[in-house]
Amino acid sequence: MINKQNKKSLFKIGNNQISLRIIYLIIIVLVLASLYLNFAWNRYQEMAKSEATQLGQSVGSLLHVEHIVELSEQAAASEYHLVERSLTQLVEVTDSIYYAYILEENNGDISIVVDSSAADSITSRPTRSSCEETVESNRLPFDTGESLITEPISTPCGDWIRVLVPIMDSEYKNPVAVLGLTYSEAEWHGKLWEKMIPDIVVLVCLAALIFTINNLIHQNSKYKKAEKSRLESERSKSVFFSKIPGMAYRCKDNHNWTMEFVSEGCYGLTGYKAEELLLDKKVTYYDIISPEYRDPVRAEWKRVLMQRKDYRDEYEIITKSGERKWVLELGQGIYDSQGNIEALEGIVLDISEQKKKDLQIAYLRDRDFLTGLYNRNYMEEEKKRLNQPEFWPLSVAICDIDGLRVINDAYGHDEGDHMIIKTGQLIKNRLSDKYVVGHSGGGEFEILMPNTDAQAAEEITMKIEDSIDSYNRVKEKTFYDISISMGHSTKEKEDQDMQDVIMEADENLRRRKMLNHNSSYSAIVSSIMATLYAKSQETEEHGQRLGDLCLMIGKELNLSQAELDDLQLVSKLHDIGKIGIDDYILNKPGKLNDEEWEIMKNHPEIGYGIAMTTPQLNHIAEYILYHHERWDGTGYPKRLKGEDIPIVSRILSIADAFDAMTEDRVYRKALSKEEAIKEIEQNAGSQFDPDIAKLFVYLLREKGQI
Repeated sequence: MINKQNKKSLFKIGNNQISLRIIYLIIIVLVLASLYLNFAWNRYQEMAKSEATQLGQSVGSLLHVEHIVELSEQAAASEYHLVERSLTQLVEVTDSIYYAYILEENNGDISIVVDSSAADSITSRPTRSSCEETVESNRLPFDTGESLITEPISTPCGDWIRVLVPIMDSEYKNPVAVLGLTYSEAEWHGKLWEKMIPDIVVLVCLAALIFTINNLIHQNSKYKKAEKSRLESERSKSVFFSKIPGMAYRCKDNHNWTMEFVSEGCYGLTGYKAEELLLDKKVTYYDIISPEYRDPVRAEWKRVLMQRKDYRDEYEIITKSGERKWVLELGQGIYDSQGNIEALEGIVLDISEQKKKDLQIAYLRDRDFLTGLYNRNYMEEEKKRLNQPEFWPLSVAICDIDGLRVINDAYGHDEGDHMIIKTGQLIKNRLSDKYVVGHSGGGEFEILMPNTDAQAAEEITMKIEDSIDSYNRVKEKTFYDISISMGHSTKEKEDQDMQDVIMEADENLRRRKMLNHNSSYSAIVSSIMATLYAKSQETEEHGQRLGDLCLMIGKELNLSQAELDDLQLVSKLHDIGKIGIDDYILNKPGKLNDEEWEIMKNHPEIGYGIAMTTPQLNHIAEYILYHHERWDGTGYPKRLKGEDIPIVSRILSIADAFDAMTEDRVYRKALSKEEAIKEIEQNAGSQFDPDIAKLFVYLLREKGQI
């Protein structure tokens, strides 16, 4: 009787111990799971806030500060509609944003000056008044200059979370306005729960594994042998993993990752049945991984196994039907008692939809809303990335639309935007994928050309200009043409500063603009030339002929594009100093006396002074000063000799003399071209550079280029 009672007591104690162990295990699992889920929730919450803030900052960087400042002025209707349209498009293309607006502070009051009104017809969106009522949160970005994400705010049409991003002034010191983006609180937290699903699945799997293993150990100790226990464990895992999303697996650590166990979720994920993957029967998991990810996946598995860490990676697979899917793989190595790897176990989950959303956010962050090209921020990062020896020579081209302001004023900003969009398309379509094209703002574009030398860059810019010309000839609308100016520069060595290369490209752009009739810079040249033509016998035809002669020589000498541009410009402006000479001397019908000639010889220095006081002409001032110097050092005003005379001035001297001799003057008749050529030959080595004179005569006689 006592023995029976003792046995019963021991049985109860044993059962109580087992129950107690299970309770403790459940408590531990629940506590750890709660801590992990709380940590994961906070992490995803911070990630969501960071993504929303980055999106707001990206949108804010695309809005022109001058447009924002002028929104409250009556004359800023075009800026208002431009900003309003940008906000409306943002709401329409971004599913998660329900309302966008701009706040301004005026005399201590904060109010909405423009919003996404076109999208506000949907009644479920927040209203303007509900956004203006949250005074405290609206004021904080103005006071601190930092972005703010509000706690959920209840309104009659729902609960909302707002992202407030300050838009800083041009010096990035003080906020001039605040960009507000409104998200649905329900969708915000719904997306967080979607991100939590993989973590919850993993926790459920781990918890199930823990309890399964605990149960198996208990059963093995009482009823089964070790081999029977292993088979039961495999059967239990097979049943469990067949019910969870994605594909659970156990595989060998070999080249093909030969599968020893695959859950039924394999079919939904890959299109292959489990038996087709088992033991590499018809296909290997290595084959399913997209080719470009196979080596990176193998390298990452090797790294985590060496460090005894868990595996977590994202990559693409190719399903049986040929569809590409993004997957998240979570796994670990299984080791024997000696520490050798027995197998790999884990789960593969489909994350294609999440990847699609991530790519959409990245596109909005890096792209210009108007043209679809890369924005200024992205281009700045690309310059840093490409500024490496493997990408040298690295050429940079800057393109600017001529006369865009005139188009905006005459035809409206919609036509101006159309011109910007079309120009961007023409530039992009003319380039290969290895080149990076961005819209810097306004009518300016930037092109980064890795592994492209200066000559190749020049050929590319010429092709782009040809595309613009072709478009102008066949376009449907005929009331204006697209006109662009381009400048480029190249980094070839490490000691070249990238900023200097960009500044040189910008300077070359400015020089080209001086030659383009539609450019505002060209108006300076036209104004000076009009004064000269009215005062002297100089003609526009003389400048054109002289420019053609100079270009003919310059191209034969393989001068750079910048030098050729200078030749064209100085051929028009070399005699601007004659503006300061008395009319009676300029237009005297006979030869000048000694006193008059001394006065006339001042015109290079007068022209130099005019060019130096005109910032756009500084770079050609020296060529104007020396265009009457002689090879033998007897010229004026500085009596330079030989190669001390700039090559542009030496070329101009020969071309100017030839054109002057072959044109009638009030005091003499024109020489024939052959007579003028003989004069050039006779004065080679005294008045003219002998090599350039010889080349010039060769081009005229042998090649017949005149």
